[in-house]
Amino acid sequence: MPLMCKMCGSRPATIHYTEIVNHNVVTMDLCAQCAEEKGIDLKTAGNYGLGDLAAGFINSVAQTETEKIGKVRCPQCGYDYSDFKKVGRLGCPECYRAFEAQLLILLRQIHGSTQHKGKSPEHLGPKAMIRKELIDLQDELARAVEKEEYERAAKIRDRIKELQDKVQEP
Repeated sequence: MPLMCKMCGSRPATIHYTEIVNHNVVTMDLCAQCAEEKGIDLKTAGNYGLGDLAAGFINSVAQTETEKIGKVRCPQCGYDYSDFKKVGRLGCPECYRAFEAQLLILLRQIHGSTQHKGKSPEHLGPKAMIRKELIDLQDELARAVEKEEYERAAKIRDRIKELQDKVQEP
């Protein structure tokens, strides 16, 4: 006996549909007619690239009317925010400035912050962060010495010593 459509219950299901709504996964087995009624384009179903996935996510988190309308236009390439939402990519580097307000909102919704904090395994604890800072400071110290910025280099050297003492603490 074939699997039946979950919407109409009378025709065999030929499409397995998955939708994510508010972090909940909803799956349905549908017949072609019910899938079309639900708005699933059967010609392009399954042909999604990374840009399409990003565009879908962007559309799902867009909240304000301004974001949905996309009135802001990039002066460099002519892209507007609705173009960005459709393809999931910006048109040019200037788009980052033109859509800054919308992108900041989007980043907060997706990541919870507008600043990248990197990935560090929690089991390594705070000492891993200190080691990372030490590496960065050593690079910065080398650049300061190269530029003959000795006062700045001395401050960096002192900070490195301070952090090395912290890393060596039990």
